[in-house]
Amino acid sequence: MGNQQSVQSTIIDNLKLLQDKASTSERIGDNQQALSCYIQALIQIQSIDHNTQDIDQLQCDIFYSICDIYIQQHHTTLAMAYIDKAQQIADKLQQQDRVAKCLDRRGEIKRLEGNYDNALLDHNKSLEIKLKIDKSGGLYISTSYCNMRLFYCDPGRHDDAVSMYEQSLKINLSILGDNHPSIATTYKNIGEVYSDQGKYDDAVCMYEKSLKIGLSILGDNHPSIATTYSNMGLVYSYQGEYDDAICMYEKSLKIQLPTFGDNHPSIATTYNNIGLVYSYQGKYDDAVCMYEKSLKINLSTLGDNHPSIATTYSNMGSVYCNQGKYDDALYMFEKSLKIDLSILGDNHPSIAIMYSNMGLVYSNQSKYDDAVCMYEKSLKINLSTL
Repeated sequence: MGNQQSVQSTIIDNLKLLQDKASTSERIGDNQQALSCYIQALIQIQSIDHNTQDIDQLQCDIFYSICDIYIQQHHTTLAMAYIDKAQQIADKLQQQDRVAKCLDRRGEIKRLEGNYDNALLDHNKSLEIKLKIDKSGGLYISTSYCNMRLFYCDPGRHDDAVSMYEQSLKINLSILGDNHPSIATTYKNIGEVYSDQGKYDDAVCMYEKSLKIGLSILGDNHPSIATTYSNMGLVYSYQGEYDDAICMYEKSLKIQLPTFGDNHPSIATTYNNIGLVYSYQGKYDDAVCMYEKSLKINLSTLGDNHPSIATTYSNMGSVYCNQGKYDDALYMFEKSLKIDLSILGDNHPSIAIMYSNMGLVYSNQSKYDDAVCMYEKSLKINLSTL
């Protein structure tokens, strides 16, 4: 009996060492090493005859961590598989805080899959649970405010997003101080809202605050730093500062490629953004090259019916239209429209924009009846959403 307890104690010590090693690997952006450590830990857990509550909690935490890595890599099927495992343990333990954590991750997975309504539903359920557990509105609650901001990006709801982040920032600053990764993340998120609002100088200010904290804590080769560079590139692009935008995107790409490999959705997004800048500069062949790189990655990782695919098709259509390649432009717009209709329905502002783009192509082809038809469809949606 004593020997069995000694063996189990040794296994638990090894598990904690593996978990610490995995966490360290995650912090420096080495997700493959982190995954390896987590899997080794799970194998050791399987060798234990009777799991205690402590072991169940540790296993649940490992499932969360593996899920988080797969979410970051946009491997939504694998992420969902591991959160299902975590959910089973959370239900077994009857611990509502763990149930809330599962809901947060389910919401993020669904958001990545474009299932926005159900994603928001999961985040709302999580927040309800957290508010029952922690009525003081502590750090635990702040994560839900950050998660839910992602669903308040439509025009007219930016103030809701800022409110969510301000609540989160106030909580985090009081608990974590002003030089913590969570503070950097919140500054970055506020910057994104300002960017959406067209407050570009304010956005750059927030990104610079985020970058300063991130560089001091995470170093200059962490995925979070790459994200901030990309966000700054987007703002510079909106401001017409194209050389600065390209500089930021290249800095981001320099971090992303060795971290994620060359077939990751984040790489695709950066290629797409570089393509946009080239398009604004009138470098249409370079733009198409970037869009094709982006499309190849996204089709292999996200499937052929994802909003990101629709966006790239639309961007390529715009370039072809500017080049006078109207048949190619129309083909791309139709592919984009098909995806958008399946995801957004037939009465969304994005659908109106696509009809308008197609109307422009038909007009340039002197197919005026078809052009009018497209413009009328666009107008009908716009009037209904006023």
